[in-house]
Amino acid sequence: MEAEIKKDRFEASGIGSMKRPMIFENSNALRQKSHALIPGGAHTYAKGDDQYPKLAPGFIISGKGSRVWDLDGNEFIEYGMGLRSVTLGHAYPAVTEAAARQMQLGVNFTRPAPIEIECAEKLLDLIEGGEMVKFAKNGSDITTAAVKLARAYTRRDLVAICADHPFFSIDDWFIGVTAMSAGIPRSVQELTVKFHFNDLDSLRELFAKFPNQIACVVMEAETTKPPEEHYLQDVLELSHEQGALLILDEMITGFRWHNGGAQKVFGITPDLSSFGKAIGNGFSVSALVGKREIMELGGLKHDRERVFLLSTTHGAETHALASIKRLRLPGFRGISR
Repeated sequence: MEAEIKKDRFEASGIGSMKRPMIFENSNALRQKSHALIPGGAHTYAKGDDQYPKLAPGFIISGKGSRVWDLDGNEFIEYGMGLRSVTLGHAYPAVTEAAARQMQLGVNFTRPAPIEIECAEKLLDLIEGGEMVKFAKNGSDITTAAVKLARAYTRRDLVAICADHPFFSIDDWFIGVTAMSAGIPRSVQELTVKFHFNDLDSLRELFAKFPNQIACVVMEAETTKPPEEHYLQDVLELSHEQGALLILDEMITGFRWHNGGAQKVFGITPDLSSFGKAIGNGFSVSALVGKREIMELGGLKHDRERVFLLSTTHGAETHALASIKRLRLPGFRGISR
């Protein structure tokens, strides 16, 4: 019986049979309504209609493991897995059960919950060189917080970003140098400059062009192209020589390359790191990890000007933090690229 159900779903998808091609009638109808109510038809740009072909599902209603079902009953293997935020599979029992148990105790309080300390200890145990952590809900917030810390720590304004890496934040300092820069003042756009991946000279040129002005270098450790031998170490060394910090965006690589991040694989310790997506298997949680002397600028135990760092109402929701207790997978030591 189970085999027949699976066969029916497979044929209904249009993959295994030409007799029952995919239909998108319900999705197409709802799409018109969504665009009338929501700018772009979705609350995340990467989920928008302009990002997918016509035969992609319009609206997904459920998922299990690597498979999802859309509004019309079509079945798909979801290659993107929740914009790469789901690594263990949709509705992974150990994670959803942990989150559900925590929800029964309440999800948000006026004062911190003990789980915030537990998760901070767990995460810092995994990330070598990480001395303090601040939790939030998405990658943009924590990467922007890292930039703010770097500017406060160095007392400089410019940000150097890797031009070959696609996305760092929705905030002005990054979006201002993309094709969608409308609404961002020119003066803000001019505070961000670009270098190229695996091209150390392009970074040297920026430091020479803007001496004592660059607060930080923001980049990923690896995307579709791996770093050349010793390149990341050279970037870190050059940044420090020039008085700048290195911010490593591990939104994609974190807990995929290794439980200690891509920084563990490549043997570097950045000043600040941003983690998210895979950290909560789809739940909304992200983490800024960094060196104590920098992170503490957002704390209470220093005599410098204080940084207003990551104060979000929902930043430490307990059910989302419960999801990250499953970070360490049995026997997992990293993947080969």
